[in-house]
Amino acid sequence: MKLFASRRAITPLVATILLVAFSVGLGALVMSWGEDYIAQKAEFVQGTAEVKSGCDAAKITLIKIGGQEQACIGPDGIQLWIDNGPDIDVYNIHARIAGTDGVDVKEEILTEPLLKANAAKAKVPFNKAIGPIMQIKLTPKIWTGSNVAICSQGAITIEKMPIC
Repeated sequence: MKLFASRRAITPLVATILLVAFSVGLGALVMSWGEDYIAQKAEFVQGTAEVKSGCDAAKITLIKIGGQEQACIGPDGIQLWIDNGPDIDVYNIHARIAGTDGVDVKEEILTEPLLKANAAKAKVPFNKAIGPIMQIKLTPKIWTGSNVAICSQGAITIEKMPIC
């Protein structure tokens, strides 16, 4: 018993000061971790909002002459006259061609970006193994400043294309 009799206990005041210092240090550590987490989430949300607003502005259509959409199936691919809306440049266009025997996908059909309020002629080659073409879906892609976004809500679908 004499072994512990010579030691003094920590006074309540010192114990309180140590607990407060430990709590402040732990709080600062948690706050610094939380700050990084919130900053990452804010960047993600801002990037998502930027893509959404850009995709809302991406509007492509086919040029119509005499009420007829300018799209036809030629021997070397599908010929299209694509018109871009006035709000945003289209970086490129993703094409999905559905035939009776399969589907062919072309990631980029334009040779250069389609500027606002402009039009371009595009030829979309396709794999003959997919059979007779039933449908083509064109989806605009935009540049968001840091990456390319595919704007599925701005996609157009073309069916019943004549032979060129």
